[in-house]
Parts: sequence; C-alpha cells; structure tokens
Amino acid sequence: RWPCRRCRGKGCEACEGTGQQYATSVEQLIAEPFMEALKGKEHALHGAGREDIDARMLGRGRPFVLEIRNPRSRSWSPEEMEERVNGHAAGRVVVSGLRPSEKSEVVALKDATWEKSYLISFNVDGGATREELEEAAVTLSGTVIKQRTPQRVAHRRADKERPRLVKELTIVDLSGGKATVEVRGESGIYVKELIHGDRGRTQPSMAELLGRPCEVVELDVLQVHDDDRGE
Repeated sequence: RWPCRRCRGKGCEACEGTGQQYATSVEQLIAEPFMEALKGKEHALHGAGREDIDARMLGRGRPFVLEIRNPRSRSWSPEEMEERVNGHAAGRVVVSGLRPSEKSEVVALKDATWEKSYLISFNVDGGATREELEEAAVTLSGTVIKQRTPQRVAHRRADKERPRLVKELTIVDLSGGKATVEVRGESGIYVKELIHGDRGRTQPSMAELLGRPCEVVELDVLQVHDDDRGE
C-alpha cells in the first residue's frame, strides 16, 4: 500500500480522501476476498521483494504470505479462495498454489536472497548494431557492477554503493533503435539502472558501454528463482 504523496495517508482531494496514492494494489486485490471470508481486522502482504509499479510479474509468480490479523474464522479452502481471489482481481492479479502458512515463513521470505530473471526493452539513442549489443552483453555477463542508490529512491533509502552480480545478460531482439535483453541477476539488483546507468551511479551499464543514452520502455520479471536448485 502506497500512501498519498500529497497528504501522506491522511486523505485529501488528490487521493479522493482514500489516503492512498493508487486506487488499488496487489495486496488489496488478494486480501479483500480473504477479509470478507475470514472477517479479519487488518491485513498485510509479505512478498519476496518488490518491483516498480510499471513492471509485470510473469513466470511462476512471486512467493508471498498474506497475513490476516484477528480473524473471526480460520477455516478456509485453498481451492475456493484461489477461485475467489482470481475472480475478484479479474486478470489484474492471478494467484496459485495457495496453502496455510505460519510466521516463520514470513521471516524466511524476508531473508531470502533469490536471483531473478528479467526481460527488458529499451531504446538506444541513435540506435545500435547487434555486434555492439553483443559486445556489451559479454562484458556485463558475470560482472559485479557497482550501484549507488538510484536517484529515484534516494529520498527513502540510504545513499550508498552496493556491489551486485549480473549473472547473465543475453540479447533477445533488436529492431531499429529498440533492443530487448534478458537479464539474470542477484537479489537487490537495480535492473533499470543496469541499462540506463543513472547518470553514472551504476557502473558499468549498457548505456556506458554503448557510449549513448538508453531509455527503458518495458520491464517484465520472468522468474524468481526460489527453489533449491535456483530455478
């Protein structure tokens, strides 16, 4: 849940009195059917990391624990609730494999450092050849990059430099000035900044290696590698 930037959750004209920055959220779409069925007082969604609001989560999805606080009922059917949540979300969110959980799984989820795979499309200012992209991909694959806290989140996160491993970067498509690449990286990598460089705060980056600006236009999370084999 994102509090309104203008009123900070108090409710104002900009958020139509809701106190929320957005009309709905993944947490609300999943929690509302559970709150109705279990008569809880509050809810909280604990997920395996998070992405920007413009990124889609594909593949097997993102592991999560939904916490319903002070429920009047604790009896529920995973199959029935899966159907109710997916019907309520109407395609905006799809859940699968629901089952009862416990507090220890919340801790394990928060401590997990799973790798992720992404599909990123971006425009290259002035275009790029496939050879240039392939050369940059070879350089970045297996490289530990240095990422200073991105400017876009610097207002809410400590400004420090973090090493992050780019396990693999491969070229998927190149059409005109638009390229699509698949990236597998360690937990916590700022993948957009890996492409555009964030004005030198991420080094090396695709933009730096190509020697021209890059603009991310689409980002999908293909997989959270959350099994024992990292698959």
